[in-house]
Amino acid sequence: MRLLHALLLLSLCAVPALAQSVVPPAAAHHGRRSAAEHFADANTTHDGRLTLDQATAGYKSIAKSFNQIDVAHHGYITMDDIKAWRAAKKAARLAAKHAAADAADGVVRPGPASHNWMGARPLETSTDMVVPTPTEPRRTGGDLPTAPLDGKGS
Repeated sequence: MRLLHALLLLSLCAVPALAQSVVPPAAAHHGRRSAAEHFADANTTHDGRLTLDQATAGYKSIAKSFNQIDVAHHGYITMDDIKAWRAAKKAARLAAKHAAADAADGVVRPGPASHNWMGARPLETSTDMVVPTPTEPRRTGGDLPTAPLDGKGS
């Protein structure tokens, strides 16, 4: 009986120790905040638009590049503008990195595809007229289907 009381007392003492070792929820974690959280805090008017004054007061890292992000010169930026600006910066950084690696390795990559097919080509005039190249056979009309003269289908 004394053994049972001792085990019961021991188990009661262990429960509070286990309860204290619970990891706090992620919401209580004070790590890095997302861009959306920064934007929401800085956007004091809650209209989805961040002005330069709002960015200067609450989102300083974006305020430094505000003019680059506001490509339409509206005087405000949205979260989509920030995402597009960051994606463009990342693409430019990766392109420069790959170009440097290619140059170091001696790799020559082809340029953009050109349209050098055998066919109609535009003249270099102010009009957008297209003329056939000399390698194409002239169409005489003999190879075209004929339409019935009475207007009824055949």
